[in-house]
Amino acid sequence: MKIANNIIKEHLKYVYFLCGGAYGGKTTMAKLLEERHGFIRYRQGDHEDEYALIADPKEQTAMGIDRSADWHGYFARPPREYADWMRASLWEEAEFTIADLLSIPKDKKVIVDGIIPVELLKEKSDYDHVFLLFAPDDMKRKHYFDRADKDEVYRFILSFPDGEELLKNVNEALNIDNELERQTFINSGFKYNERSEDDTVEGTLHIIEEHFRLDL
Repeated sequence: MKIANNIIKEHLKYVYFLCGGAYGGKTTMAKLLEERHGFIRYRQGDHEDEYALIADPKEQTAMGIDRSADWHGYFARPPREYADWMRASLWEEAEFTIADLLSIPKDKKVIVDGIIPVELLKEKSDYDHVFLLFAPDDMKRKHYFDRADKDEVYRFILSFPDGEELLKNVNEALNIDNELERQTFINSGFKYNERSEDDTVEGTLHIIEEHFRLDL
């Protein structure tokens, strides 16, 4: 059974999405919205283990890959193959996210901190409920692993005898589509902020609050 998008939108009418790309500032902004406006914060990354337990290799072919069987081989895949797998996984994870959001009472304000394809956001939400945050290529390359949730992965990759080479391979996969991703966000029709060194936390937050009409 397929649930029509208008029904899903109705049940998500109090759900707001902070999406976009890596190192865009999503988590910082989501925490502030939770603290200052009473949102329930849904961080997609906190639920990945739950998604993995439910994932079926026949239904979720990307998520269903058993990475633990060969971690070295997983990190050593050709960058193009690796990037395509990540993109497919994002789509599959997004379906789990939407399902989770539908289980939250629909009169509760929710802020989603995650990476959800803009095509799906157009189907399931509206312009004034979505804000995209992303970082330019050089900033993403420099700071991708400078976050607590990525540091463990960084150290694990470097634990292999050829860790430096593996890290270069992973970085290429992570950044191979940066410009395509950037253009997708810019041309999505959604409000967005491309992070810069001149940004301030309060300034960015104010832009988001205005867009979500939280200052009314």
